[in-house]
Amino acid sequence: MPNNPRQYGRTHAGSAAGASTIGRRPPPIDGLVNVGPALDCSFVTKLFGRPYPVQFRNQGALDAWERALGDTEVWRRWQEPGTLCWQIRQELLRQLGSMHPLSPAAGQLIAEDRQRLAIEVSTNLKYHLSQGTVIEATPALETLLTNSDVDLSLPMSMVAPPYRAQYLHFGDVAMRYLKVPASTAPDRYFDGVFCFLTPNDGAHLPTEKGWTLELVFVSKRQDSYGGHVSLLGETDRGSTTVGDWLDEVLGPFTAQPGGEFHGPMHAAVSYVVRVFLYMALKQARMTEHREYDEAVRRAAGLGERKRAKLLQRSASLYNGIIVGPESLPPNAEAGAAGGVIAPHWRRGHFRMQPCGAGKQQRKLIFVAPLLVHADQLQGEMPAPRSYQVGEPAATAA
Repeated sequence: MPNNPRQYGRTHAGSAAGASTIGRRPPPIDGLVNVGPALDCSFVTKLFGRPYPVQFRNQGALDAWERALGDTEVWRRWQEPGTLCWQIRQELLRQLGSMHPLSPAAGQLIAEDRQRLAIEVSTNLKYHLSQGTVIEATPALETLLTNSDVDLSLPMSMVAPPYRAQYLHFGDVAMRYLKVPASTAPDRYFDGVFCFLTPNDGAHLPTEKGWTLELVFVSKRQDSYGGHVSLLGETDRGSTTVGDWLDEVLGPFTAQPGGEFHGPMHAAVSYVVRVFLYMALKQARMTEHREYDEAVRRAAGLGERKRAKLLQRSASLYNGIIVGPESLPPNAEAGAAGGVIAPHWRRGHFRMQPCGAGKQQRKLIFVAPLLVHADQLQGEMPAPRSYQVGEPAATAA
């Protein structure tokens, strides 16, 4: 890893200073490969209402990269469970820094463009080569989670993403709650975040952390790709607490003046933590859908013309998981007689609760937020209060 955090992309990209990738750089591809055709397919501009990695696939970018690199050893290595997205990025930077002379883009990419392209392509390749899954929270769950907090003493072992690669696609509630750092455009939102959980091959000592969690947030403006924020942090998935891990991952943003990066990114990463904490609950509701696989299966038995038409109509389909209840639970709304307190959310929280014989064991529970004086609501539901980093959440009577 670079010793100093660097800013890349149209928004910002950072890396946790404590994350170590020494000795994990993959051997380079033997010689240079003409990746120009693959690059031509990799520029995602319009999303067409689709999750970012789905649009990357629909542009033919994944197929183009496989045609360019599919016969190389590094392509096989990129699919191994222990390969970091960061490692893929380094090899892509080498290729982009020494473009094949047959490529029309040779000599035209400046350093900033190469960094941006390397991040965009590496995240999508890591996602698709790892058989990534789109995760979407229901509006009800997004409402509950944006009005909840996390006990920072919870162990990181509770925050394990369910897959090697996933794209958490934000809905309207989460997009309005999360703020893109250093953005002056009111209509710029986060579309979602890539989450890669990778085992560290060399972590065989008790003092070494065994996993790397990479987060790459993708922003958009009016359905157009708007930039990225890249974070990387290691975890032992054991004694490390959520609070300690957040401090490590967000360390590069602490020195930013005015907290313009640290505050929004603390809220964004904390929200991702809440989603994965919810998915770790026994009572979590998760529904799998595989519309894209089903469409490909149906197309396999058709003629070339009908197959092409079906796949074109299926461009917006994707495999994924819908997480959360379809509606707010009845006990989330509480109306109290008397008083003139306006309708507001009493915040929920995740915490460990004693259980078992003699209360010696611990289990993760979610105390859902409560909408106080819901009977007085007229119009839209009240928005969550914005909290400063480190500010204790106020409790309403």
